[in-house]
Amino acid sequence: MKIDYAEAYVLDDGQTEVDIKTDEQNLPDYELYWTLDNDKYTKEKKYLLTSNKTQVCFQFSYSTVRPTYFILNFKKHEPLLFGYRILPVPGMYNLRDIGGYRTSAGMRIKWGQVYRSDYLHNLEPSGFTFVKNLGLRSIIDFRGAIEVKDTPDPVIDPAIHTFAFDPNAETAAIAGRAQNLDTGKDMKERAKEALAKGETGNDQMIRQQESFVDSPASIEAFSKTIKVTAQSKYLPSLQHCRGGKDRTGFGFMVLEGILGVPAELLVYDYMLTKRARVKKNARYYQKFLQQTGNKEVADYMYALFDTREEFITASITKIMREYGTIYQYATDKLGLTEAEYLSLRKSLLEKA
Repeated sequence: MKIDYAEAYVLDDGQTEVDIKTDEQNLPDYELYWTLDNDKYTKEKKYLLTSNKTQVCFQFSYSTVRPTYFILNFKKHEPLLFGYRILPVPGMYNLRDIGGYRTSAGMRIKWGQVYRSDYLHNLEPSGFTFVKNLGLRSIIDFRGAIEVKDTPDPVIDPAIHTFAFDPNAETAAIAGRAQNLDTGKDMKERAKEALAKGETGNDQMIRQQESFVDSPASIEAFSKTIKVTAQSKYLPSLQHCRGGKDRTGFGFMVLEGILGVPAELLVYDYMLTKRARVKKNARYYQKFLQQTGNKEVADYMYALFDTREEFITASITKIMREYGTIYQYATDKLGLTEAEYLSLRKSLLEKA
């Protein structure tokens, strides 16, 4: 039996949805448990249900102060531990655990080791406690200096190592301001100038993603990120920008690609930001229309805000075309060493 990965989501009606991704036509019966331990063999677990379905929904009260995990128990197979893909944290909407993804070589990313997110500026008190209980040893911030000054992250724990690795991504920063509904004169003029040249917001975002591959500032920022992540003393690690979509998205595409996660899952992980802020999307477009008074400008702004497959596939395609693999790109351009690669595998992967 091959399970690619399993993950859980919080639904609006107080239910939890569990999705099991597999090519198997039928799953054997399994028992589903929940636990607060990141350990598939823990004895501290509580029974939820028995099923053989690849998707189940059930009423559940998750922990609001620390991550909740789930365990699939099969009679003739190893138990499988997984958690919430988008963590329910008051004051953040895009905090995600990248655990569970299966690699092409038959390994699996460990849960609870590397997180990606939007910024921490709006954390509510209970959310602050939740993030503190992640046990982080490092936080990497991809935002620019002005963004950090205007909306600083709170100090979660003085013992956490904090790093500022700015890839100098102007378009992504503009997209971040769009999330704050900052559609002032400068931004409107930028949009009008771009539109006058025949450029759309979609074009801008694709060009931004492609520039991440080889711009000097990006190479420096993402090289430093990989080298920090490769050191076990900095794990668990949280890495973020403003919305957790583009700068963070590129960084995690590279990290997951180095580990051997297939391209379709790299795109899937990027696109989860769309699910994370599905409630925002419709109302934000209406606000862009109201504030700009111009549908073309609003469409331009919304393209910067939106999450679209063509954005991340633009950078993946460029890497594959010029370097063959993401691993080769990381070694040639980001300076990934063999020792760092082996350290990443040891810290972040386990047998599937």
